[in-house]
Amino acid sequence: MIKKAFLGLLISISPIVEASSSVGVVGATSESVYKETSNRSTSLPNIGYQGDHFYLQLPEVGYRFLPRQSAHNVSVGISYEGLSFDPSDSSNADIQQLDERDPSIMAFASYQFGILSTKVAQDISGKHDGYYAQVGVGYPIPIGSWRIIPSLSYRHMDSKMSNHLFGISESESIRTGNAIAAYDSGAISQIKYGVRAIYPLTPNANLILGISQTKFDDDILKSPIVEDNTVTAGSVGFIFSF
Repeated sequence: MIKKAFLGLLISISPIVEASSSVGVVGATSESVYKETSNRSTSLPNIGYQGDHFYLQLPEVGYRFLPRQSAHNVSVGISYEGLSFDPSDSSNADIQQLDERDPSIMAFASYQFGILSTKVAQDISGKHDGYYAQVGVGYPIPIGSWRIIPSLSYRHMDSKMSNHLFGISESESIRTGNAIAAYDSGAISQIKYGVRAIYPLTPNANLILGISQTKFDDDILKSPIVEDNTVTAGSVGFIFSF
């Protein structure tokens, strides 16, 4: 289950790799907002294809209505939303009795204009039937042989999606002997800021580094299974383009 949570990190590589196709591996580590759950690390393959209109960049596949290099563009597609939680990852005996928070498949529409991007995504897998809306900016800065890309994004998550991740049903509460109270999570928001860097090892091989911090609003702390509203994550990868 933990590998699913890191798939969302891979999509951040797509603006960096400009070749038509790429393949590589990415290692990532991330904190958890859930109680008594330690940091997790994993490595995952990264596969990408960038056509003029069609593109694949795990965990997203989409279609651009305008050519790839256009100053602005509209895209639609589907993506794998890796936000999830396996209660067995927690050392808390009560939390271990809860249901898994499974990842979901989202249908999305996005608009990009220069450094600004927006996206609206709706669950189509029936995991929570919720949606999120997101806006972000990112701008590459050349520093010697490096390209440094600071970024900032804001996401609003509706109550259905939030409740799937952080809510507690009556049946779950009963299963714990009411040690964990039932809880309905409302809509929440998060701000994510980070920096990525690319260094060319050869004309076709690149070293990718990244670090980010995601801060949920304080309402997330009302959930009885959440102990922190800030998550720090880091990644390192090697990408070969052709």
